[in-house]
Amino acid sequence: MPTLRWLWLLLLPAVATAASFDCSKASSATEQAICSQPALSALDEQVAAAYRQHNQQGLLQGNQRQWLAGPRAECKADATCLQSRYQERLQQLQAAQLIRQHIDNAAPAYRFDISLLNWGERDWAAEGPAIINIIDKRSQRSVQQLRLDNVYMAHGDDGKPLVNSARLYDLQGVINVADFDFDGHADFAVQNGNDGPYGGPTYSVYLYDTASKQFVLSDELSTLTGETLGMFQVDAKRKRLSTFAKSGCCYHETTHYQFDVRHRLQAVERLIEDAQDPAGKQVRVTRETLVNGRWKTSTRRYALDAYYHQ
Repeated sequence: MPTLRWLWLLLLPAVATAASFDCSKASSATEQAICSQPALSALDEQVAAAYRQHNQQGLLQGNQRQWLAGPRAECKADATCLQSRYQERLQQLQAAQLIRQHIDNAAPAYRFDISLLNWGERDWAAEGPAIINIIDKRSQRSVQQLRLDNVYMAHGDDGKPLVNSARLYDLQGVINVADFDFDGHADFAVQNGNDGPYGGPTYSVYLYDTASKQFVLSDELSTLTGETLGMFQVDAKRKRLSTFAKSGCCYHETTHYQFDVRHRLQAVERLIEDAQDPAGKQVRVTRETLVNGRWKTSTRRYALDAYYHQ
């Protein structure tokens, strides 16, 4: 019996280090399932090795945490599920390619150096976690570094990344630069995916903060891109931002915004074009305008063909 006991103790270190983590400290059902099955332990080691290979400058840290807490954790102790998720993750990591892109035609004062781990799922765009270094063109020094869980970088016909492009229903720019809040300083937006309505582009929008001399994420403007059809339009003359939204083929909303005295975005005008007439002959057009804090509304009906041929 003592001999068997010592043999069992000698085996413990080998079991505990079979996976990429210490199996003696496995606490979750998922970790325990990985440690108890050599095939899963081997897959875990392969995924960990591929992760370390691509995690330059911590590029993949956030993405890996999301995978561990999401797809992998959802399997719990289901070995078949875990094997499938690990194989998918391994294939994704092995196919990933690091892309370094210098964008110097988006803004007069700044260059955007992008390091992006492309998952390689599309021919016309690169997409994946990214680090963006903002470089002052005059001094050639980095003024700020951003880490994003996902950046979507579409290419034009010339193979170069699209910038300052916000065409509706079309590929949009990975970087769009303008003075979004009309304070005299350039701001910018980074396309972070296509998770908006109807698969429209979404953006992380950054505003220049004069106190810190840094670009600060604007949740308000970022959310605006996620609720409407892509990047908002900037009217520098009227100091307005405009968005477009729709419901199906026949209902459209164009909304104009201004910043109030507290520098908060406020809708001030809205055009609603409702062509959901069962007979298909009329369009109901509603114009809403904010006047002295109150909305004034006017509605007219037009013949459908005449209205859309104006």
